[in-house]
Amino acid sequence: MCLRVACLQVNPVHGKVAENRARAREMLERRQKELQGVHLLVLPEMAFTGYHWRSKEHISEVVETSKGPTSQWCKEVAKMLRCVVCCGLPLSYRRRLVNSMLVVGPKGTFVTRVDKVHLYESDKTWAEPGKSFKSLERVEGLPIAPVGFGICMDINPLDFKNPPEMFEFANFHREKGSRLLIFTSAWCKNHPDDSPEAFRAMSDQDLSRETLNTWLRRLGPLHGREVYFVCANRVGREPLELLGRNTELQNQFCGTSCVISLRDQQVLEQLSASEEGLLIADIPIPELEDVLPLWHLFVVLAAARAPGIGSRKFRGAKASWLKGCAAMAELGTCKVAGEPESLILVGLTLSAPVLT
Repeated sequence: MCLRVACLQVNPVHGKVAENRARAREMLERRQKELQGVHLLVLPEMAFTGYHWRSKEHISEVVETSKGPTSQWCKEVAKMLRCVVCCGLPLSYRRRLVNSMLVVGPKGTFVTRVDKVHLYESDKTWAEPGKSFKSLERVEGLPIAPVGFGICMDINPLDFKNPPEMFEFANFHREKGSRLLIFTSAWCKNHPDDSPEAFRAMSDQDLSRETLNTWLRRLGPLHGREVYFVCANRVGREPLELLGRNTELQNQFCGTSCVISLRDQQVLEQLSASEEGLLIADIPIPELEDVLPLWHLFVVLAAARAPGIGSRKFRGAKASWLKGCAAMAELGTCKVAGEPESLILVGLTLSAPVLT
């Protein structure tokens, strides 16, 4: 079995939301045959609005609700492709403005909203931070679980002040057992406060290499685990004047939308740092017979058939089972949801590879 994912890398015209949505739809329709069988489509952070806004008043013209036109676009595309769609947008929710990601299921139904927790300098002019990172035990239409989410700056230390070794984002998803990380981004080459010299041009190759290396460093605690990172980042440039800065400098977005296996830090597919495009990648997912080793099944059955919960035979089987599960969980191959009780024993992430 394969998880087929797609990332749409776009260069939205600042403030031209309807036009940007229409153009993205055209890009997808032109490649619709290639998108057959796709499980997941990811678009960048603030995919249709542009990224730099100097105030709440400035961005108010493009802010939507979870039932607005971008939500409707996501539902239509999800039904057209029969896949999960994740798309970034500025959202108004209970009188709060948030930098958010909408997640829509393959039947066009709303799944969840993910709010950016670690705000970047360009977010702080208008947005409030989300309350916490998010991981879902299951997302209908995706043959892998749990599924984690993140938005751009989330991957970095809070305000760039916490020690990098805290790895807030990566450690959260390690604890949750996330197997798939869906990442929407408007990753910039420069911080708005960088010196003018730092805005010097870089080749596409060097910019992609620098961007990928940064993401991989930030995901360090997940290295060696069966986790896949799927990122849609935007391309293009926006003037810092949009942030209210008195300068002619423009910030470049780094593109490099990608799919990475964190087990061996291998980039499975990627796009360029400067061009729009559609990435389509197949991620191999182990079949059921590769997931649960026979010894594990025998131990579970032995526990279930034991004469009584308090018997010595049951306690021995239970101890062996827990020891094996602990070893598998440490390697990231399964998630233990509880201890065996009678015939209702445990919840497993069945997309895990066999323990060797």
